[in-house]
Order: sequence, then C-alpha cells, then structure tokens
Amino acid sequence: MTEKFSSLSIENSIATLTLARPERMNALHPAAHYELAGVFDALARDASLRAVILTGSGKAFCTGYDLKDNLETGKIDLPPSGFGGLTFRDDYPLPLIAAVNGPAFGGGFELALACDLIIAADDALFALPEPKVGWAALGGGLQRLPRAIGTKRAMSMILTGRSVTAAEGEHLGFVNQIVPGADLLAAAKAWAAQIAECAPLAIRCSKQVAYASLNQPSFAAMMDLASYSTAAPLFESEDAAEGKRAFAQRRKPNWQGR
Repeated sequence: MTEKFSSLSIENSIATLTLARPERMNALHPAAHYELAGVFDALARDASLRAVILTGSGKAFCTGYDLKDNLETGKIDLPPSGFGGLTFRDDYPLPLIAAVNGPAFGGGFELALACDLIIAADDALFALPEPKVGWAALGGGLQRLPRAIGTKRAMSMILTGRSVTAAEGEHLGFVNQIVPGADLLAAAKAWAAQIAECAPLAIRCSKQVAYASLNQPSFAAMMDLASYSTAAPLFESEDAAEGKRAFAQRRKPNWQGR
C-alpha cells in the first residue's frame, strides 16, 4: 500500500502510523480519511502485528476535519469506519496507542479517544471545539469521553469547547502518561513492547471483553463468556497451553498467535 497522507513503519511487530499533512496541522480531508481506513484494515489483517502506534508529523497530532478543504470543495465525506478510518469502529482487534505530539482537536481528539492508551507530549493539547464553529463532536467524542472520564468531567469540555493540557488530561483520566516531546515515540514503543510480551490472542480477548461488557444489559450477560467471540478460542488455543508450559518451566513463552 502506498500512503500519500500518512506514513507507515513496522519494527519488532509494532506498527507506527504517522499522519502526514503537517502543512494543515494534520487536519484530514476525505482522501486522507479513506486512505487511513485502508491502512487500518490492512494492519488488522496482519497476523504478525502486536500493536499500532498512531501519531502526527510536525507540530500537531491532528486538528480535526480539514475545514479549509470543506470550504473549497463543499464536501464532507467519511468512510464507514469513521474519522481517520477509525472512530466508528468498536471492535478493532489490535491494541492502539495514541502518541499525541501536539494539538489533538475535534476529530483529532476523537482519534486519540478511539485508541486504548494515550501517551502525551508535555505540550499536547486536547479539545472538542466543534460547538465554537457550529458543529458537534459526532465522530465518537461525545460518546467516548463520558465513558472514559465520567459525565460531569466530560461535560466540562464538551459544553465549553475548551482546550485541556496534557497535565489536566492526566488528572481527568484520559491521558495515561506524559513525557517530554523528544521521548514521546520511545515511551509509546515501550508500552507497545509490554503489550507484545503478552499472548496476542489473550490481548485480543481482553480488549474485546473490556469494551463489549460495557454494553451488556445485565451482570449475568456481562459474565456470560458466550457473549464474546474470542473467549472460547482463547482457552482452546496452542498459546494457552504454551503459557502453562512456559510458566512451569520458568521460561519465556513462545507465542504463535493460534
């Protein structure tokens, strides 16, 4: 796959996907959204991958939908998988780490919220400023932020459109770690490496159950393993047997992803 509005590198089973429209502060137009949707699809099919890091080039992570492009073309278009090809997905199999290197505004914040972990540079900023331009954060921000940090805290951002620093984001609960900008990718890769040490089927199951259980109608349904497609295959997998053997033999397991 040839990327025009993003770049992709893969090292040690970790993919790093970088938004590459620095001249627009990584604001995304339709072609970029569709390109990213294809990239995320391709990464999900790659059985060798253990995690994906999403970051931005230049001074910004992503400043949302490209309003200048919208004014020029009159066109708003997203793929079925949402903003950046990601925010409408609720079952992405690979762990996602947002390495937020600068402003993450609007759809950019929604992209970060769609990731499982947010690692932020110390000068990163976060906001859902759509009401200030007559829009609403309908790409997942209004849905994910209250779940992530609670309704009252989320509404302090949603109803004002105000910018939040990385430090406040950590206090509110949506930022996992703050590091100097120069250390951002190294920190994200360190988290990814920890994930990669675990059995990939176990990580996939853990991620599915953690999110899907939020939508179950009762505690009994939440605890019913038949509700989760990854649970039974996990217990029957070669990796489950390998994990027990490695533990008994006091060695590192050799995960096969099957």
